[in-house]
Amino acid sequence: MFDYQIVVSAFPALLQGLVTTVLVTIAAFLLATGLGTLLGAATLSPRRSMSKGALGFLHVARATPEMIAIFWAYYCLPILLGANLSGLTCGVLALGLIGGGYMAEIVRGGILAVDRGQWEAARSLAIPRPVIWFRVIAPQAMRKMLPAVVNYFTDLLKATTLLAGIGVGEVAYVAYLSGSASFRYLEPLTGVAILFFLLIFPLSVMARRLNARGSSH
Repeated sequence: MFDYQIVVSAFPALLQGLVTTVLVTIAAFLLATGLGTLLGAATLSPRRSMSKGALGFLHVARATPEMIAIFWAYYCLPILLGANLSGLTCGVLALGLIGGGYMAEIVRGGILAVDRGQWEAARSLAIPRPVIWFRVIAPQAMRKMLPAVVNYFTDLLKATTLLAGIGVGEVAYVAYLSGSASFRYLEPLTGVAILFFLLIFPLSVMARRLNARGSSH
């Protein structure tokens, strides 16, 4: 029988783990966004070497399972760098680098979705290229990218549970420890499922509304 008291007693630890989950998600998202923006723009560069290199990283990142990337970063990266790296740092790096490939594709698609006439109109007015990028193309591309970015953030939030495999104290790992201490896994894992639902469902609704708004326009 489900014991609500176990959930109540484990809630403070689960809440602390949830804070770690959110912080990891934000850090990895910022890394993925910065890297993805650079790579997405590079894939459209007229320089073939730059565009080919960016596309190569994009394909490798999207083809690599997140769990493999996390384990590789945790066990191999400290050896290659000759430095001690925490599981938290390795997890953020792994998720951020893999996410960079996904964000690059989102950025690339958003830029390509901007009507070609916008480029031609800006060029006909002799507007400098940097101004075209930042004042004409980027605002329109960001509106088109927003639903996909929200969906990616949701997927990233769920992917942080993989860090339990390297001992990072996010919410899934805390639930596992709580279950192993009491030999009752049903209650803490159900609590985690509820917490993730409360976080992810509003984001899913937001993504659907943004998609609908974009389709109407």
